[in-house]
Amino acid sequence: MKQGISTDSQIHISVALLIKAAILITVVVGSWYQAQMKFASIERTLEDLHSEVIVLTSKVAGMEKEHIEELETQKVALEEENKTLMQRLGLKRK
Repeated sequence: MKQGISTDSQIHISVALLIKAAILITVVVGSWYQAQMKFASIERTLEDLHSEVIVLTSKVAGMEKEHIEELETQKVALEEENKTLMQRLGLKRK
């Protein structure tokens, strides 16, 4: 009688299974590594953006402060101009 599977074919099946398992493990590990690298890249980008937002926020705060000071200076100048105009019209005395 002939056997359906010989001992040699059993070894070949096992080697084929090991090769398939190794390829599967390689694909899974490679995918995991790529995902980790992508997450690290995203994290670095977020940190860079956070730093830029902090810098921009401080610049905007400085610009607002300068603008407020400029408006206050203009207000004082307008008040002085109004006082001198009122004095010229004789509506207000020193």
